[in-house]
Amino acid sequence: MSNDNEKQIARFLRDELTESGFQTNLQSITSTYSIPGKPGHRSFTRPNVIARFGGKNGPKLILNGHVDTVSGVNMKRPFEPRVKGDRLYGRGSSDMKGGIAAIVAAAEAMHHSPSAIKGELVLSLVVDEETLGYGTRGFLGQESGDFAVVAEPTENTLGLAQAGYLDFDISCSGESRHGMSTLPNNWASAYLQSADICNRIVDDLALLKTRRVNGMLMETTFNAAPVEPISRPSMAWMTVEDFRLNCLLGLIPGSSVETSEKNAEAALRRVKQHVAQANRRGLRAKITRTDWDIGFTQRSNGYVRRFENAMRKVLGHTRCSYVSSFCDATHFYRANIPTILFGPGKMSQGHSSDEYVSIRQVKDATSVLAYAIENILS
Repeated sequence: MSNDNEKQIARFLRDELTESGFQTNLQSITSTYSIPGKPGHRSFTRPNVIARFGGKNGPKLILNGHVDTVSGVNMKRPFEPRVKGDRLYGRGSSDMKGGIAAIVAAAEAMHHSPSAIKGELVLSLVVDEETLGYGTRGFLGQESGDFAVVAEPTENTLGLAQAGYLDFDISCSGESRHGMSTLPNNWASAYLQSADICNRIVDDLALLKTRRVNGMLMETTFNAAPVEPISRPSMAWMTVEDFRLNCLLGLIPGSSVETSEKNAEAALRRVKQHVAQANRRGLRAKITRTDWDIGFTQRSNGYVRRFENAMRKVLGHTRCSYVSSFCDATHFYRANIPTILFGPGKMSQGHSSDEYVSIRQVKDATSVLAYAIENILS
């Protein structure tokens, strides 16, 4: 999504919430990135939308969602929403405009409700979740709270845990040869070198594992993709001399920030060991870039139980879930704010070529969030 489109969304949300009686402001967030294949860094200034009502005589509840999306290049008409039956299609519908819609509708319903609010409700509608989380981190640089709900798509289940990640590049160097004179274990092909290392990561049961916590199955994930530009076309009749692969290893969270950080550091050491062992077998590989962050786990507390009461009233269940992708919930966790995930849509639909959200789930999520606001702040 372009910077101008985000500004249009921010102005729309600000005007909508201001008209409904919220105190609103646009918070400027500056993000700095390196652009693959280009020297230096680029900076972008983008707006968070912050809206609030209520008083200081009680807890502060934060409802968080992100307005940015990934690219729509793999979709037909990605930014032309269309409804088919119960499904609203379009880029960002599941991840996470459905959650944004539920947050705004629930907050407006409670603002116009006769129920007395003793605490403060804050809507944190942020940018940059799909990259480095500058939006939520900028918000938390100025605010804190007692409980946060991040409306990522959980199919309206109670998300009590979220994966962390390791993001790293493996760079391999081969040599120029005719493809039919090359044996895999001669390692002339940089492609084959990177594939060998990935296979060893996938086969490492200390890295790719599963764990069951409170009835939730948590598992490690792994994905890899070539980094553009590739030095020459992919042709089986010739070897590729240099090749770089971007790898994403999902991490199971620990029981605390400290435990999660230790687990992430241990996983990175193990990946580096695989690269070192590969080089001892004749490969020429190295890790050229690493980034990582932890997931979160949320134990039950009074706020969680009140949210469960709202789910039970509207949905008739309190099913829990583990979100196997990274999102802004971790930033609240690091700020010592109890946090859960709850929202309409499927995480697997986010970033997909046929992304959609269930309209019924958006309506149900709106009702759950409205009852939760009342339970927590009344």
